Amino acid sequence: MNIKMMNQGIHFQDKNKYSLRYVKLLGILLAAFSLLIFAIVLWPRQTDNKQISLGQTFDQGNNQFQFAGVDTDKQNAAMYFYVTKNTIDPLAPLTTVVVTKKTHSGNDFHTQLKQIADDYYVVKLKKSAISNGRLFVKLGSGKDLSGVTSAIDFVLLDLRHPTKVTSLTEGVYLKNYLKILRSNTTDRVASLEKKLVQYNHYLQILKTSLARQKDTANLQVGKQKRATEQRMTQTETNIQDKKQDISDTQSAIKVAQNNLQSYEKRYQHYAHH
Repeated sequence: MNIKMMNQGIHFQDKNKYSLRYVKLLGILLAAFSLLIFAIVLWPRQTDNKQISLGQTFDQGNNQFQFAGVDTDKQNAAMYFYVTKNTIDPLAPLTTVVVTKKTHSGNDFHTQLKQIADDYYVVKLKKSAISNGRLFVKLGSGKDLSGVTSAIDFVLLDLRHPTKVTSLTEGVYLKNYLKILRSNTTDRVASLEKKLVQYNHYLQILKTSLARQKDTANLQVGKQKRATEQRMTQTETNIQDKKQDISDTQSAIKVAQNNLQSYEKRYQHYAHH
């Protein structure tokens, strides 16, 4: 009897031991699952802020901005924003929130936002605000910015290489505006010239194809000849379309080059004042 009771006691202890192991294992699995949920739900909010460098674009609501640089004088800093997709309502003007940490809500600094042109804005703040080389910025209407608390609402700006100026004046702002217009127009000319080379290459391919089709049709009769002649008609249409593309692109290049010359003259004017 005693031996049987001892065996039952040992069996009961083993059962309890295994039960505790299962409880511990279940606890570990639940903890791991909780961490996974945390990573999926919360972690993106901490990492979604891609750092925006000079010249790069970013979306804010229905608008798209290009970070056009940052200047500093002895006391203040100015961040420049060029609007590449502009849906800003004059009755709901642009405002901004600037913070040092993505978890903050409301402005960490006193900022002054100034519209220099219809598509160009300056955010002025104390020079000390950019001392750590980056800031989180949100641009939008007052309604857009009300209750901003999520990191995903902000863009992270790279401010490590500001341009030093004697004084942040209207002339400096206009100079930077013309600089970004000049740069963007230069990029447009390069893009159009690349497209022109491509169009001319396609035109030569089409001309070669048409010549081959003519030679083929001269050897054919009946139904086959008519089919090749139909292909020739389509190729001739494609050649005319490509010639029009070339003409349009050449005209666009000329306009862009003229614009570039104008921007360069105006930029030099402000650069020497």
